Amino acid sequence: MNGLETVATPAGLVIGFVCGLVPLATGIYYKRWRAGIGGFLLCLLSGFACGFWGGIPMILLSYAIVLSYAYINKQDPFTSRAAIDEVNFDETRLEQFQRQMASVGSSARSFFRAILRNKSGFIGFLGVLFFVLVSVFGPLFIPYEGSAHMERRQPGARSMVAPPSAEHILGLDWKGRDVLSHMVHGGQKLIITSLEAGVIATLIAVVLGAAAGLLGGFVDQALTAISNFFLTIPSLPLLLVLASVISFSSDFMLAVLFGVLNWPTLMRAVRAQVLSLRQRDFVQAAISLDLGLWHIITREVLPNMISYIALNLIITTRMAMYAIVALVFLGLVPLREPDWGVMIFTGRQQGVLFLPQAAGMMLSPIVAIALFQLSLVLFSRSLEEIFNPRLRAGL
Repeated sequence: MNGLETVATPAGLVIGFVCGLVPLATGIYYKRWRAGIGGFLLCLLSGFACGFWGGIPMILLSYAIVLSYAYINKQDPFTSRAAIDEVNFDETRLEQFQRQMASVGSSARSFFRAILRNKSGFIGFLGVLFFVLVSVFGPLFIPYEGSAHMERRQPGARSMVAPPSAEHILGLDWKGRDVLSHMVHGGQKLIITSLEAGVIATLIAVVLGAAAGLLGGFVDQALTAISNFFLTIPSLPLLLVLASVISFSSDFMLAVLFGVLNWPTLMRAVRAQVLSLRQRDFVQAAISLDLGLWHIITREVLPNMISYIALNLIITTRMAMYAIVALVFLGLVPLREPDWGVMIFTGRQQGVLFLPQAAGMMLSPIVAIALFQLSLVLFSRSLEEIFNPRLRAGL
């Protein structure tokens, strides 16, 4: 199983409750009750789902959102309504931290408002959120059926497969197990592995593309030559060959393999963007001041490419999901249940494609994958609007 997979636990609920006290206390202190209660609920759900991995980051985000409702920058005469001669630009570390957190909270609120404005993007966001909630909280209500249930075989039936019914709304698979159980428990591993693959490919492409565009010279020529070499090799056939040779001990290794093989296209696009941005005055100024490569990439270049990077991350994640399902369908990676791809593979192996009563077993994972992909595409519409000022101005 993947180390990042998570299921809601009572211990996580306690962690979420403790973490939620921070934004709740902040809301009470600033008399922002609704924001404080909302932050408490966010921490509660996030901690319940992911434990410390969800509770701790949500403390900072919810605290920032609550603080953004009440914080007034006393250094700014336009927000504090102080006289110019009363403005003091000296601030303590605590005041600096509060100002930065309030800025993060304001950005988060703007992010959610942009999602709400775009109807199709909001539908996609709800779709992604639905799959996440089902994968994390669904196992609390629907237990996993891993062993066969011979007692469910109908008298005179030649197969354990059964069509949807009131008791089993998606039917039974070839071992008499509830298909709904495998749908609830089988999506998390595929989604996380695909996201990991997309993140790895995007990180490699952004780092190498930015380095090639900014450093130029031999570095640019070498990285461009390597990317051209990878582009000449069909990625999916190469992935099939490597998957048949390499024994994967974890799903993360499969994500790493996909990420290593699918960075060149985005890398060349990032390089072209960086070469264009390099001619801008603010980048030239940063180079002249010798602020360092890391500062130029993270502070000057990446903020102007975040829209393109975010959209390509979604595209790469979608491609990774299709590739992983293809590998599982062909039986070239270890088959670990529960998994949507394994459901399709076993259905083909057991010949249920020719059984009308097995429609639930075969169509359920296919429809789920298609709906998740559609949700990602629709959600990307909101992301494009969030990061593109021209689209925001057109609303």
